[in-house]
Amino acid sequence: MRPGARHLPPAAVTHHHPAALSSQQLPAAVALAAAVATGIVALFHASRIVTDDGQAHHVPAFVRRVLRGRAAAFVPVEIGHTIIAVGMVVMFADPSGAASSAAFALIYLALAGVFLVLVLTNPACCEPARWSCCSMLVVEALAMACMARAGRWPVGDLGDLSGWFAVVFTVAAVAAVGGPLLRRVRPAWDAAPAPITPVASRLVMAGGMLLMLV
Repeated sequence: MRPGARHLPPAAVTHHHPAALSSQQLPAAVALAAAVATGIVALFHASRIVTDDGQAHHVPAFVRRVLRGRAAAFVPVEIGHTIIAVGMVVMFADPSGAASSAAFALIYLALAGVFLVLVLTNPACCEPARWSCCSMLVVEALAMACMARAGRWPVGDLGDLSGWFAVVFTVAAVAAVGGPLLRRVRPAWDAAPAPITPVASRLVMAGGMLLMLV
């Protein structure tokens, strides 16, 4: 050792070891419940694609009505919700595996780009309910791309993005509950276009994102 040289004690040296990250991860029961809930959402939106009018005559009419809700399915949005929900299942089930890879991040960054192009260029997305769904899919895909490399949930600090994403998803959850309540209080508003995405689905997606963020 050279005279005057300074060395950090072993305790001061930090490494990103899997064991060190385990304490920052969600409890197993919470992660499992979130994975199951988002898996159900993925199946729900995938089924809305195949039970859209004219595509599934063998499916009973009442089943199609339950799956579609008040608004007819908009296939690009249903595909986007399915991909996002499947990705959330992977993130909750195995955060330090495939969900923390560069390929996973690139897939969701590309998905965000696709829906941003749809929002900006596709006339079908100009209808308010479709526009809001497509815009939210852009934000959700960007959030997943940003969180992908963390390998743990909650992810901790993403800089200013953490707060911004948290605000967006909190507002989305409040709006999912508040919208139907306002329609009951103000019956005249019931004539407004119904949301494409059902309330339960929006709550699960927003809640799952908040779990991973904070």
